[in-house]
Amino acid sequence: MTGGTPVTDGAFAFVAKVDVGSLERSCSGSLVDPWWVLTAKSCFSFNGQAVVAGKPTKPTTVTVGRPNLTASAGAVVPAFRIVPHPDRDLVLVRLARRVDVTPVALGAAPTVGEQLTGAGFGRTASAWVPDQLHSGSFGVQAVGASTLNILGSGQTGICRGDLGGPTVRVVSGKPQLVGVHYSSWQGGCLAETETRRDAVDSRVDDLAPWFAATMPQGVATDAYEDVNFLYTYDPGQAAPNTFPATSTGGFTDPIGSWKSTETRYNRDRVKVFNDDFDGDGIKDVAALSTAADGSFAIDTFITQADGKYGAPIRSWTAGASWGHIGAMKMASGDFNGDGRADLTAFYGFQSGNGDEAWINWISRPDGGFAAPIEVWRASTFGTWGFTSVFAGDVNGDGRADASLFYRYSTGAMSIFTWPGQADGKFGTPYTSWSTPADKPFSALSEMKVMDGDFNGDGRGDVAVLKYRGFSSTSLHTFTAKADGNFNAPADSWSSTDFGHFASMKLAAGDYNGDKRDDLAVLYKYADEGLTMGTFASTASGGFNAPVGSWLNRPRTFGWWVNMRFDGE
Repeated sequence: MTGGTPVTDGAFAFVAKVDVGSLERSCSGSLVDPWWVLTAKSCFSFNGQAVVAGKPTKPTTVTVGRPNLTASAGAVVPAFRIVPHPDRDLVLVRLARRVDVTPVALGAAPTVGEQLTGAGFGRTASAWVPDQLHSGSFGVQAVGASTLNILGSGQTGICRGDLGGPTVRVVSGKPQLVGVHYSSWQGGCLAETETRRDAVDSRVDDLAPWFAATMPQGVATDAYEDVNFLYTYDPGQAAPNTFPATSTGGFTDPIGSWKSTETRYNRDRVKVFNDDFDGDGIKDVAALSTAADGSFAIDTFITQADGKYGAPIRSWTAGASWGHIGAMKMASGDFNGDGRADLTAFYGFQSGNGDEAWINWISRPDGGFAAPIEVWRASTFGTWGFTSVFAGDVNGDGRADASLFYRYSTGAMSIFTWPGQADGKFGTPYTSWSTPADKPFSALSEMKVMDGDFNGDGRGDVAVLKYRGFSSTSLHTFTAKADGNFNAPADSWSSTDFGHFASMKLAAGDYNGDKRDDLAVLYKYADEGLTMGTFASTASGGFNAPVGSWLNRPRTFGWWVNMRFDGE
């Protein structure tokens, strides 16, 4: 912005820098929700191509909360989804994660003669690509049905790079968004000979209905991840449910709105996964099930903003001859780096000679899955029953890797990791951790394994809840290293009276909103009563002592054995 004033405080922290492609185009924008940025649709148009909803055609990064781009405040977040307005030069950009910056609210319609404030990261009179946000005063010249004409005061003007930036009304020190920069004569901008400083903005004061339809609000869209699970009834029906998390990391009563009439979801013939399968930033529920005749199906229950569900998407089916559900140890993760979680199964063939394979189901944009593909196989890997699988982005390259604990007959143990690849397949496995027989991890039956980013460094760690005998239990974290290996396990919590190990189900997610994954435990008492507890993670990747929240004792909700959690 030419003729403007550098913004040096947090008053305009909501203004975003939007970088599209590899240094190909930069625009400005406004954070209008912790998950969404509003900018100009034309920022994403190349070679005259129409801008369509979905993943940006070029990699896009959004910087927000950082008026000085050389500083470290705010956040730099990838964008993985855009939603263009049907008839205005506007687009909503869905961020890969929520940011802790206060969004700007929509203001009332502007009036002719009103003085407003514009802002942007665009060119100035002397800088081609400035690192500083600038703002300036603009007067409203005309108000149309979808646009408003503005004129910079004095030497102020809109330049290249300001496209998509905000025009606001400041009320009691707080900005209200009324326009988004659309076009300008660029008078006074570096390398321009034009002298006119008029500009046109897209009006946004009437966009509340579009915002509500595009970025719905609810318990699933707040700062706290929830625990999603599948309840399986004894006749074979199923109902997806959500435990909403609160600011304390605890949970409130589960909610659900749909129950199947189909009876294929017997608890002994279903595997359940809690991950973001459609790339909207909200974890969903996927279920791989086999019917009484042995036929296979994968159903995805898309979690709505209110934490409830409709009927599932059924995307893959196969006859009983395809395989055996009992020979599959499974996990979910974004193995190809497209922003959507996939499914993988470590499959043990029935030959009994160590013939094993990884089989992947790659997710589709709607949250369903493509047909499975064999992505790795070895005829003499080891004993299938001596493995426990998990998945996470161990090396932080944006793709999840498949890993497994392997217990040798000597009692020694290793973690093997298969790197995720852009094609959805796995690279050559390597040993990412190992321990001799005298170390504490020697029996898979004494371990409950859960993956997550427990120290918040962007790499996938693995936590182990270990049975130590009677009611003695302990927690250990293997934090991931940048080279794709794991550090030795760190002990963070233990108890001699926590409860019965076999009565615990685990889930992982950021339940208190601190950008580190925590552990949730669903516990069944001897009288069949239920409770949820949370192990909040620490900066080192360890865990604090558990804090209880939801209590259903005496039991009124359902049976613990029928509540199928992630990985079961």
